[in-house]
Amino acid sequence: MRLPNLPRDWLWVFCIVITAYLFINQALPRISGGSVATYLVKPLLYGLLAFYILRLPRYGGTAPRRLRGLLIKLAFGAAAFQIYLAVVAGFLDKFGKSPNSFSMKGILINLFFVGMSLAGTELTRAWLINRLLRKSATFLPVFITLVYTFFMLPLNQIPTADFKLETVTRFLGSSLLPVFMKNLLASFLALWGGALPALAYRGALEAFDWFCPVLPDLNWAMKALTATVVPMVGMVVIHEIIISKQHPGKARKHSNKGLVGWVITGVAAVIAVWFSLGVFPVRPTVISSGSMRPGIEVGDIVIVAKQNPRRLKVGDIVQYRSKSREIPTVHRIVGITPQEGGGAVFITKGDANRQPDSGPVYPEQVMGKVVSVVPKVGWASIAIKQLFAK
Repeated sequence: MRLPNLPRDWLWVFCIVITAYLFINQALPRISGGSVATYLVKPLLYGLLAFYILRLPRYGGTAPRRLRGLLIKLAFGAAAFQIYLAVVAGFLDKFGKSPNSFSMKGILINLFFVGMSLAGTELTRAWLINRLLRKSATFLPVFITLVYTFFMLPLNQIPTADFKLETVTRFLGSSLLPVFMKNLLASFLALWGGALPALAYRGALEAFDWFCPVLPDLNWAMKALTATVVPMVGMVVIHEIIISKQHPGKARKHSNKGLVGWVITGVAAVIAVWFSLGVFPVRPTVISSGSMRPGIEVGDIVIVAKQNPRRLKVGDIVQYRSKSREIPTVHRIVGITPQEGGGAVFITKGDANRQPDSGPVYPEQVMGKVVSVVPKVGWASIAIKQLFAK
């Protein structure tokens, strides 16, 4: 793909944006910390950045002007649906009290902070994208998305020393993917309709986060699903609606098969992570040892369902946690020993092992019962784990 020529004014604005974000997020906290720097100096700098952009020549989006109002409505609808999905997930998980102030003074300060930040961010985003692109393209919005994601991502959340697969997965699901996808949809909204649709989308999300007294307190798997699926699906749906409005009654020559493929892949990946964290009553687990041969081989995936330990019986295959092993064990119950005062402990053994496991398994260690086996599907997961292993 041939890269667009970069005019001097674009390079100048891009350098200003980079410098401003570095100063606001890196230098300013070290020069002047506290609430004055956060709630006064930062929004003023964002406001100056927005004022500077407004004085430059205007460049609209690639969609026809008659569709700008529709784009704003679609952007707001995507944000509303994302908020709705987060609230539904909150009922499945839990809610928490917002940390923000809801006094009149606090609301006004937060409104000033959020408003100036959004104005500076989205006006610069839209100008940088539409200054170069006069037709639909994907390279520049993705590049701008990467830049803005870097600036919006808290550096203290980036994994450093503890570079384990679980740590990286949590970082991707709870921080990187939600921030990236929110910025990606905002960038394409800016490409299609300028700053206003992007402001409508991000403004609705920020208003919910900052001005709702009770917020969904989601685990990272639920957060990954709700904050990733909606922007991915919304991007494709809005694009298809814009194309159909531009070419009514015609075949969709601009079918976005590439984006649809990425959406399907991304949604499947996030849902797989959701299942693996046990958000649903069942979860898949990859078998990495041969202790359950021949019934369960290395590379098979077992589907584990949550089960009341009192309902388990001899012959059931269970997954349990052991203090001596970081990875949960999947073995068969070969004996049940009653305990004094009620309850029981389980004696487990791998089908391929000669002796039972070294210690009994207590009910609180049992994670669930194996209800199904999917052969050979988990080899890719094993390869990834070996890649990240120290």
